[in-house]
Amino acid sequence: MHFSFGRRHLSDVTMLAVLLIAGTLLAGWSYRFPRASAWSMAAPTSVVHQQGFYQLEQLHDRPGVYRWTNGRAILKLPNPGGTAVLRVLLAGGPGRTVVVQTGLGDTSINVSVRPEPRNYMLLARSGASERLRLRLDSPTIPVGSRELGIVVGDFRIAGGGTVPALVILALAAATVGVYLLLRQTGRRPLPAAGAAILFQVLALLWQTAGAWRYGLFGSLLALVAGASLAPWVLLRLFPAWPDSEPPAPVFSRVDRRLILLLILGGLCIRLPLLIAFDPVGDLELAARRMGFLHANGLAGAFTADGDYMPLRIYLLLLLSKLVLPLGGGFKAPLPAATLILIKLPGLIADLLTTSLIYYWSRRWSPPRRAALITALYTFAPPVWINVAWWGQVDALLILPLLGLVVLLPRARGRWSWVCWAVALLIKPQAIVLAPLLYAATLRRHGREGLVEGGAIAVSLIVAGCAPLVMRGQGPGLLQAYLGSVGRFPKLTNGAYNLWYLVTLGDSGADIARGLGSVSFRLIGMALMGLVAVVVCLALLRRADGPARAEAAVVLALGFFLLPTQIHERYLFLSLAFVALCMAHDRRMIVVFMGLAASATLNIVGALKAFAPPIYAVMAGSPAPLVIAAFNLLVLGFLIRHFLLVTTGQGRVRPLSLVPSRR
Repeated sequence: MHFSFGRRHLSDVTMLAVLLIAGTLLAGWSYRFPRASAWSMAAPTSVVHQQGFYQLEQLHDRPGVYRWTNGRAILKLPNPGGTAVLRVLLAGGPGRTVVVQTGLGDTSINVSVRPEPRNYMLLARSGASERLRLRLDSPTIPVGSRELGIVVGDFRIAGGGTVPALVILALAAATVGVYLLLRQTGRRPLPAAGAAILFQVLALLWQTAGAWRYGLFGSLLALVAGASLAPWVLLRLFPAWPDSEPPAPVFSRVDRRLILLLILGGLCIRLPLLIAFDPVGDLELAARRMGFLHANGLAGAFTADGDYMPLRIYLLLLLSKLVLPLGGGFKAPLPAATLILIKLPGLIADLLTTSLIYYWSRRWSPPRRAALITALYTFAPPVWINVAWWGQVDALLILPLLGLVVLLPRARGRWSWVCWAVALLIKPQAIVLAPLLYAATLRRHGREGLVEGGAIAVSLIVAGCAPLVMRGQGPGLLQAYLGSVGRFPKLTNGAYNLWYLVTLGDSGADIARGLGSVSFRLIGMALMGLVAVVVCLALLRRADGPARAEAAVVLALGFFLLPTQIHERYLFLSLAFVALCMAHDRRMIVVFMGLAASATLNIVGALKAFAPPIYAVMAGSPAPLVIAAFNLLVLGFLIRHFLLVTTGQGRVRPLSLVPSRR
């Protein structure tokens, strides 16, 4: 028996050694080809990290943009591997030659920068990190309220030949994690090794296709490694035990009538707004994208720097075929037919969301109570404003996210992973429920559930992106996904959240220093990460329906309140999950009403076009700060309540329409 145990481990060690060697060779092969990329100073901060620069300005004597440094500027550029060659446009300014101390990677030299814009070449040895740090230290001159150093314009970096050491380490850790996770689910060594090699190939193809430009490969691989190896520890600390949930409801004639009445009531509010004017301009952007797709097919998916996700693109392509036959058009002012077609997918998803909330509520409540809960959501102003007036895609996102929470007990969680993959193909914000999906799947379905669900999600995402990639739209797709962080690099984009409160509504750049050398963006991500860790650990104790619903609320509301760059309408994402919570705890009605009022005031207070008189009142009052503080207090209450529920100290309090008899 001891001999058998030793042979089994020897086989795994041998396989891991082969996999690590194979990964090193594959990575070396993928980096041996030359790679290069060029950017302007308008590049997203997700691609080029900038520190010590002033606002963007336009060149006067040639096309292009530039930024002044403040004398101590840093650019963190993607590392192409090997010896990097950087060409950068610099200028000292009118009548001013400046000696600049430059440092690229481990190389440091002084460069005499002439007054006029000229290209300068810098070399650097291959670094271990995925990013090369370009330092530009120069004397400054006072101009107005600014201390100006030098002008920095377009730049281009090229290299290749050697893999950054941290990429090799991250790939090795992820490979070990994937292999050991598969072995723990009972796969034999050869199939597990084959799957691990397939993972290596896909990961390196993704990197070679252009993802290296974002410098995120090592971080993503480290995340895969952590998610694969964590079950070894978590399942020992939190042994699984069965969660009990009410059975699926059997709908009667009364249920069907109530659902029909709720849908008809929702339509009474929504249908008149389908032809309402475009309050912000997002509908015009959608119509323009439809025009590109109608004229060029999928080749127009990212024309003029579009940022729509695959399923949104496919829907707009399909609907674009109907625009002209129905008398619509693609240019402003948008005809009624165009407005209706753009809003139609969201409207259908919203009606299905109504039915799903009722279905969930019936598991915990009789028909009348379930109808009341669903009605509160259906008639909430932020919902129908978002869906029917604004025509946003958020309703299309919330439907699969609700499905993720509701369907997790079924088919070992496979349907929840399908829903999550679909949501990611709609908007990248679906990543916010990844901690819930991971922890709840591990808690209820073990390692096998993680492996099956992860394989399903990856397959669906690859299949969903494949048509765009095959039409040459891979770079645009990568920019749409990976560039979503940094697309609007402000502390807050109108959201009444933590950063609105901290800055008293003034916002500012989120890459500015917050605590020491740590940027506000990283602080926001760290706070959101802390909430995600708390949710994961709590769900490992209990992951039944009430716990999952409350976890979704905490994550969705935390996403609105804690990270930077959040828009005013994102509070909408938490409302459907609070509706789920109302089914098992009547106190959540107060939370829902408060957040619904907050979401409504945030939209009309941040965007003038919806209700100009209310906007004028809000702009001149402390109400937004009060609302931001209220939102944070609600998040604190929800985190505490969620922890009480998952530790067994909280009680389920179903909604009652009739006073109890004592």
